[in-house]
Amino acid sequence: MNKKRLFFRYILPMHIVQLITAVLPNTDITTKIRGKMMRPFFKSCGTNFRIGMRVVINRPDLISIGDDVYIAHQCYLNGTGGLTIEDGVSIGPMCVIVTSKHVYQNGAVSMKSEAKSVVIGKGAWLASHAVINAGVTVSAGTTVGANAVVTKNFEQDAIIGGVPAKFIRNQKEHAHDIH
Repeated sequence: MNKKRLFFRYILPMHIVQLITAVLPNTDITTKIRGKMMRPFFKSCGTNFRIGMRVVINRPDLISIGDDVYIAHQCYLNGTGGLTIEDGVSIGPMCVIVTSKHVYQNGAVSMKSEAKSVVIGKGAWLASHAVINAGVTVSAGTTVGANAVVTKNFEQDAIIGGVPAKFIRNQKEHAHDIH
């Protein structure tokens, strides 16, 4: 897609919607209003999409969103490499999901980037400030702890946390311990 079309079809209109809704508080009703107004800008977007205020979204035309997805305030989503957020995903405040990364050339960071897709699986929960790096699949039912940095894939229904994220336990095996 050429840059001019990208700007006028996605970037500018989406920012106008964000500007209009910026004065609305983060309530159940207003996050639904924002979600309905922003749906047309994504590659695909399911029903009951809710989004908080001040969420930064790059390349929404490469982001697919399932049903019953919630993205809390002040998140950063980069769709450059392709981003899929499946049904029932909850993304906490100030999370970062990147689908591209800078590459090193001659021992220094260059302005070139390498894009890799990210998938957030069905029913996953990203707690506040979690970071998901390019190329990662967060498996279905996984809980990512607050402030975790996810650099690799983990098994389904895992609880992961830390920097870098490590496997803590399986939710289904320890369901009685979760309150």
